[in-house]
Amino acid sequence: MSPTNSDLPGGVPRILIVEDDAEMVELMHNMLALINCEVQVAYSGGEALELLHQEMKAGREIDLVLLDVMVPGMDGYEVIARIKADPELRNTAIIMTTALNSVSDKTLGLGLGADDYLTKPFDPQELLARIDAVMRIRRSEQALRRRNQELSALIEINRMVTSSLELDEVLEATIRGIREILRVEAGSLVLVDEETGGLLFRKTFSPGQGWITGRTIESEKGIVGYVVRSGESRLVNDVRNDPYFAPEVDEEPGFTTEAVLCVPLHIRGRVIGAIEVINKLGGAFTEQDRELLEAMAASVAVAVDNAGLYRELADFAQELERSQAQLVQAEKMAAIGRLAASIAHEINNPLQAIHNSLHLSLHRQLSEEKRLRYLEMAQSEVQRLIEIVQRMLDFYRPSRGGAAPTAINDIVENALALASKRLQHSHVRVHTRLGETLPLIPVVADQIVQVFLNIIINAAEAMPSGGDLLVETRLSDDGDWLLISFQDTGPGLSAEQVANLFEPFYTTKKDGTGLGLAISYGIAERHGGTIEVDGRPGQGATFTVKLPVRQHE
Repeated sequence: MSPTNSDLPGGVPRILIVEDDAEMVELMHNMLALINCEVQVAYSGGEALELLHQEMKAGREIDLVLLDVMVPGMDGYEVIARIKADPELRNTAIIMTTALNSVSDKTLGLGLGADDYLTKPFDPQELLARIDAVMRIRRSEQALRRRNQELSALIEINRMVTSSLELDEVLEATIRGIREILRVEAGSLVLVDEETGGLLFRKTFSPGQGWITGRTIESEKGIVGYVVRSGESRLVNDVRNDPYFAPEVDEEPGFTTEAVLCVPLHIRGRVIGAIEVINKLGGAFTEQDRELLEAMAASVAVAVDNAGLYRELADFAQELERSQAQLVQAEKMAAIGRLAASIAHEINNPLQAIHNSLHLSLHRQLSEEKRLRYLEMAQSEVQRLIEIVQRMLDFYRPSRGGAAPTAINDIVENALALASKRLQHSHVRVHTRLGETLPLIPVVADQIVQVFLNIIINAAEAMPSGGDLLVETRLSDDGDWLLISFQDTGPGLSAEQVANLFEPFYTTKKDGTGLGLAISYGIAERHGGTIEVDGRPGQGATFTVKLPVRQHE
C-alpha cells in the first residue's frame, strides 16, 4: 500500500466529495471544516475514479469517499462497484449520500461494498459522527494489514535464516524486506570487522546507487558507531540536532538524511553489527518501527552468526580432509618401509641377472646366438624391474580423482604382487579363491590397495615362521556387497585385541605405530563399507573387507 498520513494513528484523513450540486458541495465543505481533514471534490463518477487513481499513483491515497448516488455520467452504484473491483482502490472507505430512502436502494449500495450511508438532508453532527466511525474502522483495518505485512516480513526473514547459509542472499532479502515494510529511503547492514575493529557496510541500498558493499568506517563515528558501541537502539527523527550524527557516515550519496533508526545486532552477549534505516517515507519513525526492526535484527544476527560458523566448519572440514590425506600418504610410506627389505631383494635379483647377462654378452668368443640370448635375458629383467618400480610408484602416488568402476580381483592381485617377496621371505603360502563374474564396484583403487596390502603385511608379520594365507573374493547373498576376506594361520587374536584393533595408536608390536588398521578402516568407511575381524587365540584370524556394489553417497 502507498504511504499516507492516515496510516498513522490520529493522522489527517483525506476525503473526496463526489457531488454535482455546487450548494451541497459548499455545505459539506463547511461541515468538514469542523474537523482536521483534507478535502477534494469530483463532480461526476468518471472524474472521481480518475482522481482516485491519480492520487494513488502520487502516493496520496484517498481515505474516504462521500459519494452521492445520483451523479452524472455513471451512477454512484457503478462507482462503488468499480472502486471495490480495483485492487489498488478496494480498501477505500465509502459513505453514500442519497435522497433515496427505500430499503432496496440502501441495501444495494451496502451490498456493493459501501461502508455506510446518509439520507439527505442530514445533520452535520451525524455526518461527522459517521465519518469518525468509518475512519476508526479504517484505521483498525490498516493497522491489521500493517501487522500482517510485518509478520509476513519476519516470517520471510526467518525462512531465509533457516533455509540458506549464503550470507549475501540473506542480507539482501532482509534489507529489501525492511525497506518495503518500514517504507524507508535507504538501509544498511553493518558488521564489525573482527580484525580491524572497524565497521563494514556489508550490504547497503540507496536510491541513487542501488546495492553497495564494502565501505568501511571507524567504529567511533556516527549514529551507527554509537549503537554498536553502546548496544542500544537509537531513533532520531531530526538528525541535525543529534550529537552522534556524522554526515560522512550516516548520509548516503544521492540524498539528504533527515531521520535515522538504528538497532544493534546481538548474538551471545556481544554486538556484531547494526541495521540502520534512513528517512521514513510519509512520516516519522515510531516506537513501533523500532520494535519491528529490533525483531528483524534478532533474526539477522542469527543468520550472520550461522554463516560465520558455517564458514569455520567448512574451513575445518577442508583442513581435516587435507590432514587425512597426509595421514593416508604417511601410512603408505610406512607400508613401503615395512616392505623395504623384500623390495630391495626383489630389485636386486633382476639387477644381478642384468649385470651377468651384459657381462657375458661382451665376451669376444661368444657366438651371436648366445650373445642375442643374453641380451634378451637382460631386456626381460629390465622389463621386470620396470614393472616392480611402476607398481611401487602407482601405490605411492597420492590419490587423484574420485571413485571409478573397478574389478576387485585386479586390486587383490596388485596387492599380492606388491607383497609377494615379503610373503616369500616369511614362507607364507598364498592361496586365492577369487570369485568369477564379480561386478565392477566404484572405488578409489590405490586406497583399496593400501587397505589390502596393510592386512596382507600384518598377516605375514603374524606368521614369521611360515603359514598359509587364503584370499577370497565373493558376492554377498543379497548381492549388495563385495566381500574380500584374508584368512591366516597365525596365533590368532584375543578378545581385547579384537575390541581395540581399529583404534588409532593401538598396537601389539614394539615398532608399530598403531595407525595402519585405523587408517584402513577409515578408507573402507569412506567407501561406504567396513572391515570385520574374526579370530581366537591359537585359531588364526580372518579380516573381511565389505564394500558396497553400488555408488556410496
